[in-house]
Amino acid sequence: MLSEESLRQLSCEERAALGRMLASLDDGDATAEAAHPAVADRRRRTFATVMTLASVGLIPWIVVLGLTLPHRYVAGHWTLTWVGFDVLLLLSLAATGWCAWRRRQVVILAAFTSGTLLICDAWFDVTTASGRTDVWVAIATAVLLELPLAAVLFAVAWRLLHVTVRRLNAAQGVARTTSALLKSPLLAMASSDRDGSTDALDAELRALGRRGRTR
Repeated sequence: MLSEESLRQLSCEERAALGRMLASLDDGDATAEAAHPAVADRRRRTFATVMTLASVGLIPWIVVLGLTLPHRYVAGHWTLTWVGFDVLLLLSLAATGWCAWRRRQVVILAAFTSGTLLICDAWFDVTTASGRTDVWVAIATAVLLELPLAAVLFAVAWRLLHVTVRRLNAAQGVARTTSALLKSPLLAMASSDRDGSTDALDAELRALGRRGRTR
């Protein structure tokens, strides 16, 4: 059993590594991934490849649509389309509110989803409006209601995600991390990015434990 005095003798890096080791004992997913890093890396590469190909493939499709779509089009199921979309938006906003009241972590995903749907709603309201009055009403609704609410939802979700990453890193014993989410490593893949001093630290911790038991 390590004593408090023994722990205080460790450096910041050693305490960080100790925290990661202790956290990994209770994390079955991290342990399984550490045992099969090649499988996890292959899955990541496959996912990234699919997303890249989908992005590249969408470019010519956008060009084709821009050249071939008619300026005006009589849409079918117009009422069902908009009512269905608003029902989906309602459910997303309600889920966001419920998760916020219940303090559920999934509120981050719900807020991002609701913000995205609000932006889509504003875009289609403005671009499909016909007549000067309808256009100005759509623009006013987007500028005064939909886009500000979407910005609030994105800001809240971004802030909560930032706090979550910071606390998870602290719980895993990561001493220093970047404050920018775009530069933060993926937590699920972070096990292979640790420094290589774990074996030496493990031996040192066992020695400290033995000294602590003899006192």
